[in-house]
Amino acid sequence: MRKKAGIGLAVVLVLAVAGFVLLSGTSSGPAGPAPTAKALGTAPAKETTLRNVTDRTITYKVYPVRHPESLQTREIAPNAIDRYRTAETLAVEFSTGEKDVVYSLEPGKPYSFRHDQGSAIDLFLGAHGRADAVDLAPYVPTPSIVVDRMLELARLTRTDVLYDIGCGDGRIVIAAARKYGARGVGIDIDKKMVETSDRNARTAGVGSLVRFICMDATKADVSPATVVTLYLLPESNALLRPLLEKQLRAGARVVSHNYMIAGWEKKQSRSVTIKDENGTDHTVYVYVR
Repeated sequence: MRKKAGIGLAVVLVLAVAGFVLLSGTSSGPAGPAPTAKALGTAPAKETTLRNVTDRTITYKVYPVRHPESLQTREIAPNAIDRYRTAETLAVEFSTGEKDVVYSLEPGKPYSFRHDQGSAIDLFLGAHGRADAVDLAPYVPTPSIVVDRMLELARLTRTDVLYDIGCGDGRIVIAAARKYGARGVGIDIDKKMVETSDRNARTAGVGSLVRFICMDATKADVSPATVVTLYLLPESNALLRPLLEKQLRAGARVVSHNYMIAGWEKKQSRSVTIKDENGTDHTVYVYVR
């Protein structure tokens, strides 16, 4: 239920500006330690996080959009997180490996450097800025027409147990219970999304068939699953592959929205392209363990 979400190029202006403080990370070049700008307004400062989930060190420039004179050049190592305490929109400049880009970061939001296509690197809205858990993907809901097709392709029955990793608002698990009578478990790192899923399940009248767990999915036990659904990112699928290989029983189906599972080419039984209500293509990959 998650996928990459591009960050708009337009700068979002804010009326109040507070300090621009790097809370963690390493710098490069002559900039040295991050300066603290004098507060110019009353808006509360929020923590904006930049995570590097790629396998390479990334050099980027960062500055408050209203204070470009505070520009710094920084390096962020693989798996590291830079944290900025600020009330102002930050501008981030870097090279994707194919072109130079400038993005704006909203205060208080988590962002991640990730692989886009091929070897290119881009910046995406993240799911969280926690240091103790992997950020598998930002939350973007799966269109209902794609949810329905994913369950059809999984050949779901009432005897199945479906696990949705990165369940978001719970729509896949709830649809499986409501339409097929299948039991289901949704896993998400975001407590608010888990609470939303619980409410949605009660509203749909399937609370007795489903449950939702707030945890790091890379530490989950999915061994009861006969069907696993994913809407993550390529590197997240690769990260979860050993867990799925170790825990899933023979014959279990894994259905992935938009992104293949590298190394499982021989397990892939089919792929289908679906158009949503806006005419956007979505590809669903089906694997048999």
